[in-house]
Amino acid sequence: MTWGDGLAALVGQRWGRHRYKLWDVEKSWEGSLTMAIASYLVSGLILLNFQGNIWQTWVVAGAIAFTATGLEAFSKFGIDNLTVPVGSAILGFALNQALLEDLMIEELMLIVLNCCGLQG
Repeated sequence: MTWGDGLAALVGQRWGRHRYKLWDVEKSWEGSLTMAIASYLVSGLILLNFQGNIWQTWVVAGAIAFTATGLEAFSKFGIDNLTVPVGSAILGFALNQALLEDLMIEELMLIVLNCCGLQG
């Protein structure tokens, strides 16, 4: 998420033409889009390394990117350096735990079906 935050600031200051304001903090849509894309790519590559190329990897990466971008936009007083990584890590952990649980249940069901001769 550090990549996203740093790149968002650079892109927003250099090319940010479409501004918006949240809680007296001015941001640009260009910077926020950069934050979302960088967060998606970084979290996707990290998850790809651990989970492999399954569709859940990219859905979780999208959820993390969306959350990180929202936290960065809504955080005041530079607190996004805390809220973005902590919020992203909590969400990523929770989603991956749910994902692993679902995958283990699917694996167990396939084993049982194979043992019973119900699946060819």
